[in-house]
Amino acid sequence: MKDYPEVLSSLHNQGLFRELQTLTPSGALSVPEFGVNSVPATSIIKNNYLNFSSNDYLNLSHDPRLIEASKDAIMKWGCSAGASRLMTGNLEIHLELERALAGYLNQESALVFGSGFLTNLGVLTALAGRHDLIFSDRLNHASLIDGAQQSRAKVIRYAHNDLAELERLIKLEDSNSRKLIITESVFSMDGDLSSLEELCSLANTYSAILVVDEAHAIGVFESGILNRVKNKAKDIVIVGTLSKAFASYGGFVACSKSLRDLFINRARSFIYSTGLAPASCASALAAIKILKAEPELGAQVLNKAKHLHELLHGINAELLPFQSQIIPIVVNSNERALKISKQCKEKGILCNAIRPPTVPENTARLRLSVTAAHTENDLETLASVIKSLASL
Repeated sequence: MKDYPEVLSSLHNQGLFRELQTLTPSGALSVPEFGVNSVPATSIIKNNYLNFSSNDYLNLSHDPRLIEASKDAIMKWGCSAGASRLMTGNLEIHLELERALAGYLNQESALVFGSGFLTNLGVLTALAGRHDLIFSDRLNHASLIDGAQQSRAKVIRYAHNDLAELERLIKLEDSNSRKLIITESVFSMDGDLSSLEELCSLANTYSAILVVDEAHAIGVFESGILNRVKNKAKDIVIVGTLSKAFASYGGFVACSKSLRDLFINRARSFIYSTGLAPASCASALAAIKILKAEPELGAQVLNKAKHLHELLHGINAELLPFQSQIIPIVVNSNERALKISKQCKEKGILCNAIRPPTVPENTARLRLSVTAAHTENDLETLASVIKSLASL
């Protein structure tokens, strides 16, 4: 079997080679200790790093309430659902989580999948087929792109957040075809927000189904950005993940009951996958209860993110406008992004370099994500280190 050396060599030469980093339970990397001369001793102890690449936005992954809920579920249900949900793996805890998600998102029903990626594959391939049209924002997540392509529908990509172009493209197509518009509400690599009010209006005007991925919004923007829209689209499907603000694992779709029935019968990534592990369901349920009881958590994270953005003003790189807890610093060059990321690690800070194909060519960046765990001192430390390195 070939090792594809020419492919790996090409990735190395372009600054696109990727390697895994192994984290210990404390959040430390299992690699030799790096120097932390410019970082206050109180921020980093031995191998522990300040982590600005986590999606655990509300810092719930080690919350005792989630841990206890997971342990209780394991004792009651075991470690696995044991089969696909259409066989013998459909547990009451799955249904309890789906009821909680539907209620939290103000939807009629919900269905839980094995991951956010599997959700988007299953939902889009069930909703669209060979004779249908999918209009997709150019900066949509890879799971939305793959789901759209695998549906065998005609996929038409529109310029990021350019709704005038979207409408023009819709008008060019056969008005009798089934149409889907797919977007993220908070874009995962740019951190900016989609224009959901206008997208809902377009969906209604052209009788399209609007599919909104709220993975990076739910919990930080309370129950999602779509719930803030007054005049929603008639046909809405919300997809998301349990692995970010909910600090668990798995994915879900929130929709009408009839669409839930459709996905149970047509979404191959649901039909042919083992049901979500009981512990993941239980921790997500605990997180939903916390978010309902403490809705201010997300606003606190956004306030911290805004403060960090202000601290970064004047940096020798492109700092995109503040809109969410995701703050990208665009440095363009793959090599420069890797260099700054490596130097940050040497100073005790994790902020990974994001390169193509995750982002467009020549837009390599540091993607900073602010969480509830970060202190004022953490934010000031990061800003100071980044500013000093970006000036090189």
